[in-house]
Amino acid sequence: MITDAPSAGLDHDEEKWDAARVADWERLYTDADRHLLVTVAQHVDTGELAAFNELVIGKDRTAVTNQEDTLVVAAHRGHRLGMLVKCAGLLSWREAVPGSPRVMTYNAEENRPMLSINEAIGFVPISYEGAWQKVLGEA
Repeated sequence: MITDAPSAGLDHDEEKWDAARVADWERLYTDADRHLLVTVAQHVDTGELAAFNELVIGKDRTAVTNQEDTLVVAAHRGHRLGMLVKCAGLLSWREAVPGSPRVMTYNAEENRPMLSINEAIGFVPISYEGAWQKVLGEA
């Protein structure tokens, strides 16, 4: 899904993920005593995962929660899945980690649909950052 996310023109290599890689990735979080919640939307007819959202917090369950990725596959956009997985995750998170006082997230500036979702559910901007990429030619 990484190559399907808005990226402001930055190039990202496609990553190959299988069940073993996902299990290893989750184990890195749990071995570090981080709590991770992944909320997904699955297309019923095909079984394809259409959207996901990740929330994570470190050992201190009273610290700030980080919302990692939220992504809706391009073929499934326009059905409010981003809003649904994000809100479902936040509601479950409140029950799972009630001591965390706030959630931090980030978005690409050109991703107006996701920025609109964040604004609609109460996120407010606190900082901005930039990313640059240089493509190196052959020597």
